[in-house]
Amino acid sequence: MPPLVADPSFKLFAICSAILSMLMLILAGITPARRAKAKKYMNPEDNKVSFAGATLVDGVEDPATARAQRAHRNLNESLPIFFGLGIIYVMSGASPLGAEICFVGFTVARVLHTIAYLNALQPWRTIFYALGAFALTGMAVEILVAVL
Repeated sequence: MPPLVADPSFKLFAICSAILSMLMLILAGITPARRAKAKKYMNPEDNKVSFAGATLVDGVEDPATARAQRAHRNLNESLPIFFGLGIIYVMSGASPLGAEICFVGFTVARVLHTIAYLNALQPWRTIFYALGAFALTGMAVEILVAVL
């Protein structure tokens, strides 16, 4: 059996997974950056590394920080599905064309969804979310076709 990295579908899955993981890391940095801009910090010990005049978050987050957290959680909910379906897709030998459409479609949709979420762009946020969900559904259908 040839190495997995020789499979074009796996290579594409690896590239898309790396892009989506970097997006998650970027969102992980946006949240504290927005909190710092609002001159807030989350934990009492964070006062030692916060800007002068920053105060402890007491209750509700600043709206911009809360939006970044929601975008982060939303991406966090969909990535395990993509990672799981993606590796099963590759291992099942499902359609390479389907892999291109679904893997790239999901990745582009999630990047655009994140941008739309952070900038409060409706109906684009919902449209990009739906496109990502359709890509995941397509992956699941292609897997079923390949294994049944």
